[in-house]
Amino acid sequence: MNRHFKKILSIFRPKALIPLVILAAGAMGAYATVMSAPKAMKMPPQVIRPGVETREAVRMDHRVVVDVMGTVTAARLIALQSQVSGKVVGVSGEFVPGGYFDAGQEILTIDPKDYELAVREVEAEVAEAEYNLKVEQGYQNVSAREWDLLQEAGRATEAEAELALRKPHLAKAKADLRAARAKLELARLDLSRTRVTAPFAAKVESRTVDLGAAVAVQGDLATLVGTDEFWIQASVPVDRLGWISLPSDNTPEGAKARIVSVGAAGESECEGYVVRLLPALEDEGRMARVLITVKDPLNLKGEPGVNPLLLGSYVSVRIEGGELDNVFAIPRTAFRDNSQVWVLAEDDTLDIRTVAPVWRDEESIVVREGLAPGERIVMSDLSAPVQGMALHDVNEDDEIAVPGAGEADNG
Repeated sequence: MNRHFKKILSIFRPKALIPLVILAAGAMGAYATVMSAPKAMKMPPQVIRPGVETREAVRMDHRVVVDVMGTVTAARLIALQSQVSGKVVGVSGEFVPGGYFDAGQEILTIDPKDYELAVREVEAEVAEAEYNLKVEQGYQNVSAREWDLLQEAGRATEAEAELALRKPHLAKAKADLRAARAKLELARLDLSRTRVTAPFAAKVESRTVDLGAAVAVQGDLATLVGTDEFWIQASVPVDRLGWISLPSDNTPEGAKARIVSVGAAGESECEGYVVRLLPALEDEGRMARVLITVKDPLNLKGEPGVNPLLLGSYVSVRIEGGELDNVFAIPRTAFRDNSQVWVLAEDDTLDIRTVAPVWRDEESIVVREGLAPGERIVMSDLSAPVQGMALHDVNEDDEIAVPGAGEADNG
């Protein structure tokens, strides 16, 4: 009994109570810490609205422009040939590749001496033929008087009358004179052809003769390119030909075109007009081809800021087509999946609409139906667009912020 009592008393000794006191104090401190810690307030869930930029849909008249590429070609290109033979005895200082000649300006001269002598020789033949005709006309007067005397003696046949009146002789004399005069005209024409002139305003593309060269009839002299007009052969998709107007009896000029070329001073534009539709498609691209005329393509008038068009150049062409009335022009960046437009509805939710374009160009898609004036077209991209998703129009934030941005500090 005493032994058990002593064991119980040993438990309540100070050394044994210290750990128990420490454990109890720690538990009480932890409980007090937990109970006194601040508690987080529960907030209702918020809807996240991605911010997007919008543009107002506006009905307008839209000018159709067909953007194509084309190659500059010559409207007039000839191989200049000699019409007479001889030695080249004179050339113009402009008779070099790139040289310019006005219409009718002399290019080169072929030795004219032989042709001058031929003219003098034929002139003598003409003088002789005129002399023979006058002599024969004198014989006619004598023959007429003799015929009157013969008629008194008796009747004669018609053939005898013609011979007696020397009618065949007169006809031959007149024919000889006409032949001599024709020969003289040909000799003078050959003489004039010794001066080779430009048939139209042109530049020399290449030359094949020079001073001292001997040329034959129809011998090549040079290649000339007309400078008053160049053509641009442009390739056009077949389905867009209907937008391009061609010349007709009522409209002598076809659709207007703007030609953009690149030169040392940068890009420049010049004006042209569609003049022809070529009858065959391209072999490779199966595209239609139209001819566009450009006046003064080399800018010989010297207009500032206009680059000359060079033959063989590849240029950009913008052909004006018809006009679409009362349509919506949507920027290409706002046209989705080749058929959809995103619209921000009145309740700021996404409305995905399918529209049918009536025209497409590099900058915009034109539609007639599917939108209403004043509706907001979403211009921004969305990673996962869903019909009816909530959005936020950042343009409205800008409208709110703008009035206060310019207020002065009166403090």
